[in-house]
Formats: sequence, structure tokens, C-alpha cells
Amino acid sequence: MRLLVAICFTFATLGPALAQEEPPPLSVPHTEGVVEQIAASFPPPPDESGGGTTGPAQWAQSFLRAGAALMQLHFSDISFDPDEYFEIEIVNRNGEVVQKLTNETLAGVDAIWTNIGWGQSLGVSVYGNRGGTLAFTIDAVSFDKRGPVLESIIGEDEREHLYRYEGQFLPVVDRVQGAVAKLSMIKTEGGRQIREVCSGFLIGDDVLVTNEHCVADQPTCLATKVIFGFVYNNIGQTPGLEQYDCQSVLAVDIPLDIAVLRIAEKPGLRWGTLALADEDVLADQQLFVLQHPLGEAKQISEVGCAVFEAVSPGRSGQTDFAHLCDTLGGSSGSPVFNAAGEVAGLHHWGRSIVGRYNGSNRAVRVGLINEFLADHVVNAGEQANDGQQAVDQ
Repeated sequence: MRLLVAICFTFATLGPALAQEEPPPLSVPHTEGVVEQIAASFPPPPDESGGGTTGPAQWAQSFLRAGAALMQLHFSDISFDPDEYFEIEIVNRNGEVVQKLTNETLAGVDAIWTNIGWGQSLGVSVYGNRGGTLAFTIDAVSFDKRGPVLESIIGEDEREHLYRYEGQFLPVVDRVQGAVAKLSMIKTEGGRQIREVCSGFLIGDDVLVTNEHCVADQPTCLATKVIFGFVYNNIGQTPGLEQYDCQSVLAVDIPLDIAVLRIAEKPGLRWGTLALADEDVLADQQLFVLQHPLGEAKQISEVGCAVFEAVSPGRSGQTDFAHLCDTLGGSSGSPVFNAAGEVAGLHHWGRSIVGRYNGSNRAVRVGLINEFLADHVVNAGEQANDGQQAVDQ
């Protein structure tokens, strides 16, 4: 399978890129990083007791991967007495708390991937009653490591970070952009774990749409972080960024390359939800795409972004439309918007090497998405239709 995927890729540094054949043989997420096995345990062995501990912490460890831009840790073999008090703090290189784990948040949990910390190190400190029953192992660390990039830029690359965007759709973009998220997944492929990224968007307070080739099953869902507010301001900061867990896969469809996920804590109440258009796109219709290409901070493709062909081949039959919007690996699962800010399609494929589609990308048609939601996801269609009201508030 990896040999088949390899023909669809080029490294970003190699100039003009290869892209998917027509019809594309395979859809894949962007590989953002790696997973390494490590071994650190609490409570520590007697000869290590107190090593590295400072202040009131019972135990403290730091994990460094030089040059990394983000890191995540995997806890396993978690056990404790239900009445025991403790706090496990995960902090980034600046000492900012990335996540707090307590007896409440870990109740019934045997293993967990922590929230993602930005920077080349993560620290773990345990606070609580010395001599308690808490025990766990940190058995893996994941961090970014640039992989091959699926090229789907049409002509010049005209993507823009949102803080720079001053185009015709600015009021609409400001209204809808919050509901678009980065998905960061830990997957097991070919006997090894890797970090992959896609994009997705909320159609209900806790209902998110992405591609089937991004999150297709429950194990992947449980190893997925859904990140909202990953948007640069004019000084390169991302204030307000929040991470949520994927709870369950509500429905998937392979021919449409769609997955509908349940997200913890109802992020739509904070970030808004999107409405789906009632009708499919028309030839030459103006569009824009909000996306997390390569897993980077949210960007827009609007210049030259229009419908190339209103009905095009997809995974199965004429499920797609072809568009001229700039995307990259990691943009899979992005919403393609019409001028009113309604979702007109679900982006999932880059351009072909040769043939009619060597200068266009493809998205699943919204009419088919609406039919799928109505048939397979209870109340999702109603939530999607109410989405515009939600983001207007």
C-alpha cells in the first residue's frame, strides 16, 4: 500500500509536484510526525525516587525532542484508588499548563494521549498524597517531523493566513471560520504509529464532519485531538486555542469519503457551527476554502477559487465537483464554501498528474452530503441547517 501512496507524493523541496492520478487511486491524510517508544514510570523505582523532583511535586520529568514544534505524550497502565487526590500537570517549554489530569478526568481510563504542547519539550509533574496508589507509564512521545507533501496548488500558491486576508468575503470569513478545526490523529499503519493531520468542521454543537480517509474508526477517533482557534494573529500568536477529544464515530461512507464524529464538550457552543447549502454548485461559481494545510495555522484560499466542473468523478461515480482552490496535504476534510458562507462541498482530493483534472482539485457535492446526513446521522441534518443561526450569534 505504501508503494502505491508513494507515487502520489513529492517532497516540498523538489519543485513541481506529482499528484494523484485520475481517478485518484487513494486518499491519504498528511503525515505530520512520528511516534517514538519511551519508558518512564510513576511511581519511580526506589533508586530513582525523588530524582528530578522540585518543590511540592512528588515526581517530575521533562521530555525533549530538539527542533520539534509540537509534542504529545501517551500514558498507559493508569491505575489509582477512586478516592485518591492527585493532579498530573503537563506543561510546555514556557511553563504554560497544556493539560491537567485528575482522578475525575481519568476515571475509567486505562490509556490516554495528552493534549498537544507547542514547542520542543513537555514537562510532567505529579502532585498529591505521597505514598498514594496512583501509577502510570509514559510509553510514547509523538512530535512533528515533516513528511512528503501532496501537491494540489493550482498555478501560483495564493493561500493566505486569515490575519492577512482582506478580500471580498472578509465579513463572511470572520463569521464562519471558528467552526473549522485541525484534526491531529495518531494512527497505526504497517505496524508502526505515525502522526497525521486533516481538517474538519462543525455542523452541530458536538458533531463534526471530515473525510473517511482521515478518521474512519473508533480507535483512530480516540487518538484524535480536535483543535479550534489555531489561527495566527498579526504577531504570530494563537490566543484562545483549545483542544477537544473525539468521542465516537457516528457514521462513515467510503464512496463519499465522509466521516461524522461526536466531539466532547460541545465545542460548537464556543466556536459556532456551519450550515450546509441546499443546492449543488454551478460551473464557474465563486468559492473559498478554510483549511489547515500541512497542519499549519488556519488559512484561506479565495483568489482564483471557483468551480471548474460542477459534476466530476469521485471515489464512486459522479460524487464530486472539481474546483480551482489552492490546498495541500492536511486540507483533507476542509469545507468548501459558497459566497454566502454555506458549505458547498467537502474537499478531499488533489489534482491529477494528467488528463482533464491535472489543473483542479475535487470536493464531494453537498447534495450527496445532505442525503447521507439525513439517512445516517440522527438530527445532524437539522443541526446543519440551523448552523448559520449558530455562527451569527
